[in-house]
Amino acid sequence: LAANKPRALIQMATGSGKTFTAISFIYRLIKFAGARRVLFLVDRGNLGRQARKEFDQYVSPYNNFKFGEEYIVQHLSSNTLDMTARVCISTIQRMYSMLKGRELPEEADEESTERVEGLFKDPEPIDYNPDFPIETFDIIVTDECHRSIYNLWAQVLEYFDAHLIGLTATPNKQTFGFFNQN
Repeated sequence: LAANKPRALIQMATGSGKTFTAISFIYRLIKFAGARRVLFLVDRGNLGRQARKEFDQYVSPYNNFKFGEEYIVQHLSSNTLDMTARVCISTIQRMYSMLKGRELPEEADEESTERVEGLFKDPEPIDYNPDFPIETFDIIVTDECHRSIYNLWAQVLEYFDAHLIGLTATPNKQTFGFFNQN
């Protein structure tokens, strides 16, 4: 990020602490590097709930405060973004529906991205939405990024003018390519 490379990939084995690593660097980017707002994207609702629990449990190594005692963390369950939240946790399908100005069927947050893509017939491009300016987020962290860089979902990642950080245990050639081999 310091070298102004807008995309970075973190590859770690399953269970090795990708989410903890992400929360640690998100905390430091907010506290020390001037990041105003971070979007943490997941591909299923249960991964969002797990991430929220990890944010709630994270204790700063600098002052012993929990993450949520210093910064507001919002787990999106509706199409309303808390503009005072420093971290927003969302499924990629919810963020797509918000950018499109549509309500998301309740069960769609719980489905994997592969299944939900079928709900959106013929993916439409995302046009500029003044409710969500492209500078809304400084950093976007996408969990299980090997599943979220294609088709419909890539539009969400590329809509915002933000640095992208992908987390995965199983990258492929396309994943490395999307993150510019960084």
